[in-house]
Amino acid sequence: MGEMPKNALGRGLKALLSDEGFVAIAPTEEQELLRDGGVGTLPIDKIRANPFQPRKEFDEAALEELKNSIIENGVIQPVTVCREGDSYQLISGERRLRAVTQAGFKFIPAYIIDAADDSSKLEFALVENIQREDLNAIEIALALKSLTTKCNLSQEEIARKVGKNRSTVSNFLRLLKLPLQIQDSIRNREISSGHARALINLPGEQQQVKVWKQILANQLSVRQTEALVSRMFKEQASKPQPATSSERSFHLVELESLLRNNLATKVRIVEKREGKGEIQIQYFSHDDLERLLDIIRRD
Repeated sequence: MGEMPKNALGRGLKALLSDEGFVAIAPTEEQELLRDGGVGTLPIDKIRANPFQPRKEFDEAALEELKNSIIENGVIQPVTVCREGDSYQLISGERRLRAVTQAGFKFIPAYIIDAADDSSKLEFALVENIQREDLNAIEIALALKSLTTKCNLSQEEIARKVGKNRSTVSNFLRLLKLPLQIQDSIRNREISSGHARALINLPGEQQQVKVWKQILANQLSVRQTEALVSRMFKEQASKPQPATSSERSFHLVELESLLRNNLATKVRIVEKREGKGEIQIQYFSHDDLERLLDIIRRD
């Protein structure tokens, strides 16, 4: 490896913190974090991996690009850590930590937070990482699920902490109800979360897998997938009804399709006498009911 710029780490940190009067130091030096909320440089060998890291896979090509950027420009954003005895536990910034290590540096800029217990560490780590844009939808969904199961947070509390709408949180969690092969396809970025939201509306695993295979085989866009799902609902609705059922108008079928697409669930319009009737909206859990109520209130 060629000679590394003397102040490669310090330059980036100085750019970030110059307004606070931080003096950049060489990556061969250590400036301990003397207080919570402080910023300095830490020895990499004092930082332990984050056991709550939502990301399961790291793109080696992207990591190589980040390493080269750090060698050239320094670390623009410090990693976040919390104290753990004589060492530190990484909260966010694993890609940066890996890249700095691969670049051959021994120190890294770091920001320390106060996390009193494992539950707080888990919450900090998950919230920090969920807010990153480069996680795939399943990684986000699993992290959100951990916030509900391990941190005992409601969907409303999670939405507030991660800066997302409650219905968005609910939609991510619903992805985990898809068959595992479709979840793997989302994780591998073969299909997008938009495709997945269309698939989740289908009533059964068999239909979901059938449409998923069509998406892959024909490289369907999200709009094309939504149209396909809509046609499947229309075909189902157009099947002959039992003799006791009154004939349903095309207009009602269209309205049902519109409501299904907007609410992302099964909807049935039951027409009765004298132009009266009822709309039956199906939900599959208390969280799903709350999601539907959020949509109705918003609209």
